[in-house]
Amino acid sequence: MNDNQVITNGQFKIGTAAGIAVAGGEQAPIADANERPGWLFSKATADAAKFNYFFYGQGTHPIRLSQINHIFFNGAIDTYADASSIPFVVIYTKPTGVGDAGAWYHSKIVYTMSNLINLQLGEMVTFYTHTKPSVDYGYTFVPLHVVISEGDADPHEEILYLTVHSDSAAAMGTQILISDIGFETTSGIKRKIKLIS
Repeated sequence: MNDNQVITNGQFKIGTAAGIAVAGGEQAPIADANERPGWLFSKATADAAKFNYFFYGQGTHPIRLSQINHIFFNGAIDTYADASSIPFVVIYTKPTGVGDAGAWYHSKIVYTMSNLINLQLGEMVTFYTHTKPSVDYGYTFVPLHVVISEGDADPHEEILYLTVHSDSAAAMGTQILISDIGFETTSGIKRKIKLIS
């Protein structure tokens, strides 16, 4: 790990008001029994349980789709049944009232992993969109370069949320650990957020 590059400038703790807001209305994360840092999602029943971690809300100025250099998260997949076991990134843009793809967003852009990539169970990796992050935690970099868009996905659209998700169709017993989330923009914004238990 390059300590000069990895400077956390945000954190969310399980059970706090901020942590609950990040976890949204989906299944709450838990601490890892093996004491790995981060938030663990463990799917205990055969239902539609999943996680959606919302880690961006607009500050003083909006960020547009064209301004994203990359979005990243550090994570480990502890169990693998099929492609639904893989976490992914979703960007939602602000609704305009004209041609909105959803009731509360204009466009939805999903970034996921190619099924050709070989991951080892429990291996911490840095998943990323767009370009390879400059931040280096010492993990293998895994690109999320399969892009699925709903709506216009125009580069000028303003971002509503940046999120990391799991699939509601994942098998019972799915376990995914997420420890750090962040993004960088062309305007120099660099967020590195730690998820703590």
